[in-house]
Amino acid sequence: MSRLPGVYPEIQDGGLGIVAPSGDGQRVVVGVSSRGPVNQVVGLSDLSQVPALLGTGPLARAVADQLAYGGGQVYAVRAAGDIAGSVTADSGNPSSPAVSVSGSPLDAYEIVVRIVRGGAVGTATFTYSLDGGDTVSAEIVTAATYNLPGTGLTLNFGSGTYTAGAVYRFQATAPRASVSSVQAAVREALNAPILYEYIQVAQPTDAAMWAALDALATEAEGRFRYIWFLTETAAPGNNVDAWVNARLAEKANFASKRVMIVAAWGEVVDTLSGRLEVQSLAARVGARISKNRVHVSPAWVQLGPLPGVVAVAPFVQTEWGKRSLFNNAHALALDTAGFTTVYRLIGRDGVYLVDGRMAAPPTSDYLIVQNRRVMDKAVTQVRQALLDFVQWHVDPTDLNASLASLIARANTPLRVMQSLGEIARGRVVVPPGQDILASRTLLLQVRVVPLGYLREIILDIGFENPFLVQAKA
Repeated sequence: MSRLPGVYPEIQDGGLGIVAPSGDGQRVVVGVSSRGPVNQVVGLSDLSQVPALLGTGPLARAVADQLAYGGGQVYAVRAAGDIAGSVTADSGNPSSPAVSVSGSPLDAYEIVVRIVRGGAVGTATFTYSLDGGDTVSAEIVTAATYNLPGTGLTLNFGSGTYTAGAVYRFQATAPRASVSSVQAAVREALNAPILYEYIQVAQPTDAAMWAALDALATEAEGRFRYIWFLTETAAPGNNVDAWVNARLAEKANFASKRVMIVAAWGEVVDTLSGRLEVQSLAARVGARISKNRVHVSPAWVQLGPLPGVVAVAPFVQTEWGKRSLFNNAHALALDTAGFTTVYRLIGRDGVYLVDGRMAAPPTSDYLIVQNRRVMDKAVTQVRQALLDFVQWHVDPTDLNASLASLIARANTPLRVMQSLGEIARGRVVVPPGQDILASRTLLLQVRVVPLGYLREIILDIGFENPFLVQAKA
């Protein structure tokens, strides 16, 4: 090009080695709720937004817990609730006059109806509770029907004379999304132009759903999205040993390096309603993971117990309060099988995580979630750093010199992670003997040294006689 004499600047980019974001701590929650568009990503950053945008239900509860205990931004995808909830009357309920419940529950409830003043319908009064009697309504005059606010359910009072003190109990289960509905909701998140670390499926799941989530993780990896899934087991009944054994049998034929299954339920103060309810602790586990850096174990004792847990389920009521039937032997069995669960740490009050356990095989590098998070961050950022070099020209006779800037850029995310204390060290290596001219392909080897974690501390302690020590010397 012919030019007149002068100074012609050519402004360069990339010299600062700025590292691309990786979505640390960001998450998507998928589940069923009473409000909001189906299969559409909605962003929330304030707890007060949840009722207006999502209404009530498992999705709303999980998002509320994530915001309350983890902070930051939460993306929600409402899945189609194509598996309706159910209501089961207690076998001990009085049969005459009868009280029944109709409708489709929007969430899980432990309904207790207590007759306060006896008499016929219109004279008798009652109170109701949605959390097994911990939180009780004001006294209400009976009528043929009474809509339980915000539940999707109606109480039906049969004709007859009600007796003061009579109690009617009902167990309502929350609506759920089928495997295909969860897949559709997850794919909306996969297609969305947002960064996040993991997707929580906010409903009880089984081995079929776990397998579907593992397949979705593989699908995401094919799109260069390096994410993992957080989900929960079925709720425990009153027989804790039967529940644990059923979970062990369910897990026996499943393993995944990208699925975390939380096998821990407890009575908690519901973040939205303030009621005492038995809920999965999965959202609170996820919130703790999101709140901390990628290298921090969610089971680190210094982080404290899981917040807001009154008692680990199942439990019985005693004169001294609620006593959990779930013990440390159950916790060890579930942890060994590959579940994330909780235990009692003697010397500390509250409920602690045993480990941030992935459902990975026992020999996997990704047994713990912090290794999963560290690797996903490293591969995301190193890949981003290398994209600028696709179709770049190199000298095939002197690769080391020709690739110096490429290697420096690839090393930058690893150096930043090391400086933040997220890894011990990392390096990028170009294996020798590569024929770039023939293959037009460059092989890079990236090796990361993760941090170690002190699951156990063996205390070797005993007495010492200084005089015997001197005599030996």
